[in-house]
Amino acid sequence: MDTSGLVAYYGEIWNSSSGEFPVFGIQYPPAVQTGRETLFQGYQDKFKRKQEEWKKAGKRPETAGFFSAFRKFMSEIYDYSDEALSIIMHPDMVEVSRAFFEKARLFDPSLKKDEIYQAMRNVWIMNGLQLLLGKKVEITPSIMAYSLLYPYSDNILDDAELSNAEKVAFSKRFESRLAGKGAMAANSRENKISALVGMIEEQFPRALYPEVHGSLMAIHRAQTQSLQLSGAKAELTDEEILRISFDKGGCSVLADGYLVAGTLPEEISRFFYGYGVWLQLADDIQDISEDIRNNTRTLFSDHRNQQERVLLTNKTFHFGRRILEDIKYCKSDVSISFGKVILQSIEWMMIQSAGTNNGFYPEAYTRKLEQFTPLRFQFLKDVKKKGMPGRLKLVTQLMDQQ
Repeated sequence: MDTSGLVAYYGEIWNSSSGEFPVFGIQYPPAVQTGRETLFQGYQDKFKRKQEEWKKAGKRPETAGFFSAFRKFMSEIYDYSDEALSIIMHPDMVEVSRAFFEKARLFDPSLKKDEIYQAMRNVWIMNGLQLLLGKKVEITPSIMAYSLLYPYSDNILDDAELSNAEKVAFSKRFESRLAGKGAMAANSRENKISALVGMIEEQFPRALYPEVHGSLMAIHRAQTQSLQLSGAKAELTDEEILRISFDKGGCSVLADGYLVAGTLPEEISRFFYGYGVWLQLADDIQDISEDIRNNTRTLFSDHRNQQERVLLTNKTFHFGRRILEDIKYCKSDVSISFGKVILQSIEWMMIQSAGTNNGFYPEAYTRKLEQFTPLRFQFLKDVKKKGMPGRLKLVTQLMDQQ
């Protein structure tokens, strides 16, 4: 599957995106933020007490009560509307999360909680695509397999203790397996990877669904090319970093879409690719500190001064809003509402990521951003230092205790 045209298409949209500070919706005065922080702390304390009560009594968590409280948490602190919460808290998505935890543990009892959490993020994205495409929200063999594939393979490719030669050799074996032509190495992790590919092959036979398998080859190619961003000695231009980053993010969600639907209309496949690009850019903002520490080159970590990073971050806000205009092609009953949820969630993630990444943005810029988040940046830093779980990890912690 050739995605060079999609890279060029979204490259043009990126280049034409404004670098001006975006217009946001709700503004939060300091007194309101203080009130939200008090509420946040109260919910966290209540959840911790409940965890201790469940553990002491040897009981399972009260799922209905937890999600009722979680709904209030999202509404009162983050201002999610009832319409948005009906999507976020969709009952089928809750059941899928629980089922995925159980299936992941059965597939590989050695999986760590963080690895399952990493995989579940992709499950949620694929569940969202099911909603957008008007399909039943469920855990299919391909959703299960694809969501676990990349914690396995990514962790190999990201392993600092493995040489580049070892990573390239693994990548070639993985490519052959994805193409249905070869076997993986005889070790536990690669046996798991091969079994997961087999689950996809069973649901989507190669002869009947070439685009499914083409999209898997495309994301593998993009992941392999992204090795150039890690500790690379060769000089990469901004255009090369952009191309590699865009293709990595775009191909990931494009594969999500094909593994959900089997086939996709051109307009929807293009939108899914763009959505993936935007998610990649948002993740790169979130990971600036880690990427610099690990010598991973992205548009945001690669020797940027603060003003350049401000420009790029502003462009990402505008770029994402342009991408979401094409959600209309999905034509499901929830597409417009779902687009609002995506915009609200990702923009808050970006605002909070920029504000809590110490030293990477001018203070004047972060002060300006802070007006548009219900929780102040210092509070968020303190929460992180204390190891308190964020709103998504609260859900995964509950699933882990079922």
